[in-house]
Amino acid sequence: MHVVASARLVLARRPWVYWAAVAALASTLAIVVDVQLTSLDEARHRWGATRRVLVAERRLGPGDEIAVRSVDLPLAAIPPEALGDLPDGARLQQRVGTGEVLTGLDITTLPGPAGRATAGTAVVALSDPLGRGVTIGLRVQVAADGLVLAASATVVDVIDDVVFVAVDASAAPTVAAAAQQGVASLLYLP
Repeated sequence: MHVVASARLVLARRPWVYWAAVAALASTLAIVVDVQLTSLDEARHRWGATRRVLVAERRLGPGDEIAVRSVDLPLAAIPPEALGDLPDGARLQQRVGTGEVLTGLDITTLPGPAGRATAGTAVVALSDPLGRGVTIGLRVQVAADGLVLAASATVVDVIDDVVFVAVDASAAPTVAAAAQQGVASLLYLP
């Protein structure tokens, strides 16, 4: 007789065998779930205490309205300068990804274009009537009369046709002089 046919015959004559197998499978499944939940609790305890921090609700860039939410995260997963609340007048200084913890390095409370500049740089205003598509955070170079005056610069603000660029502090006087004479140009890098 075939194995399947024999098994069906045994189960038909003795239904308690079927229910014993169901009970054994249910018990095994319950034990596996209990082990997994216990493992999860142990992992939570290993992480330790939590702290409420701000995380970005969506991708944000300099100049965007700050959209954040508060979440509790384990201390081991929080950067040292994580923010628990936003200071008055806070503005984004750099790009922040969705779900990223907001830190003191991401925001500034300084007013004006200088608030988005990094340490060691100075902000110079350049008039560029063709710079309508320029966005905050864009990496550029500043040139005048065929010479590169600032090899590394960052756009920190755009107001009408004035582009505010953060350049190395040592190059700022030369860039400012070229901007005053109206010969400074932005070189857009890929």
